[in-house]
Amino acid sequence: MIKRYSILIYGLGGYIVASFNLLYIMGFLAEIYVPKNVTDGVQGNLWTAIFFDIGLLWLFGLHHSITARTWFKQIWTRVIPPPIERATYLYMTAIMTAILVLFWRPIPITIWQVENETLSGIIYVVYVLVWCLMLLATFQFGHFGFFGLRQAWEEFRNKRASAPGFSARWLYGLVRHPISLGWMLMPWVTPHLSVGHVVFALGVTSYILIATPFEEKDLIDELGARYREYRKNVPAFIPFFRKKRSIAVEEPVDERR
Repeated sequence: MIKRYSILIYGLGGYIVASFNLLYIMGFLAEIYVPKNVTDGVQGNLWTAIFFDIGLLWLFGLHHSITARTWFKQIWTRVIPPPIERATYLYMTAIMTAILVLFWRPIPITIWQVENETLSGIIYVVYVLVWCLMLLATFQFGHFGFFGLRQAWEEFRNKRASAPGFSARWLYGLVRHPISLGWMLMPWVTPHLSVGHVVFALGVTSYILIATPFEEKDLIDELGARYREYRKNVPAFIPFFRKKRSIAVEEPVDERR
């Protein structure tokens, strides 16, 4: 019983840490309510800062992709019990976020600055909406499983772990990777766009475009023809880029990042 309570507390802690982690990144890019944001700090050499920051973003992304691969999970779960594997990943993500924020080199050169308060407020509303859509996307394949809480809860109740459910509708009927699309859009949705924001956007976008084929290869290996048909009918990132046809994908699909 003590072990099961420990697993539940560990899983709940992972959920709380992950929530705080996302809120911090939200404030980091919006330049509000956080100790250090994307433009804070001492400005150094421009090109050094650009390459260093892109390197940090790729390091952050590599952690996400490597730990999501099937081969890594097969090795990792020999060390970390499956009920807390996802929660452990979230704790690791928090560490990677801390490294990104602490070592981020600001490039506070302004590209645009919206002075009108009403327009600035509208931009912030759109920014929050992008985050809300990303959060909503997690509920389509199991929000609490995505954040590690379902696995801990099922272990606490001594239940067999259930597979995450997914249906290719709503956001996943528009694009295959709505969460990744949100990450690519976020840095641009700001009333104050700096070179640092652009570097963040380019670093994230370049990584996602390179990593996504590897992610989809795992999904094809897992789901076979169903995912091939889904990929044929639904564009990766740009809604309505291809003509949408009838889709019948009800198998579990997990956006791995």
